[in-house]
Amino acid sequence: MILLALFLAFPASAGVYKWTDAQGRIHYGDAPPLAARTTQLRLQTYTGPVQVSQAIGADRGVTIYTTEWCGVCKRAKAFLKQNGVPYREWDVEKTDYGAIKFRQLGGSGVPLITVGSEKMMGFDANRFMALWKNTQSKQ
Repeated sequence: MILLALFLAFPASAGVYKWTDAQGRIHYGDAPPLAARTTQLRLQTYTGPVQVSQAIGADRGVTIYTTEWCGVCKRAKAFLKQNGVPYREWDVEKTDYGAIKFRQLGGSGVPLITVGSEKMMGFDANRFMALWKNTQSKQ
């Protein structure tokens, strides 16, 4: 009987996963979302010198890929808000779309910011404003 009770209790110990999809809908399940199962992101705050390069497959406008715990991400978002720059934000740990796009863009640390067809790894206000003004002049 004890073995039977242990055998039946084993499935009950499975975890419950919660995730948000690209449309912002919350899902619950007994397995993590597909994106999380295929590759786990190992993230850190990008601490090297800011790098700017081409962003193949980037969304239009300004998009910032962040995590909730990243202090540089918070400063970058505050700067964008303070300067009236419209942007989209994707938390790469909470959304499948954010995680997938982050990997496609070659992200390894946050924040990763795309401005049109350019991407910035890390954040520097002066470099960002130069990119932003350059894209605004092309429109």
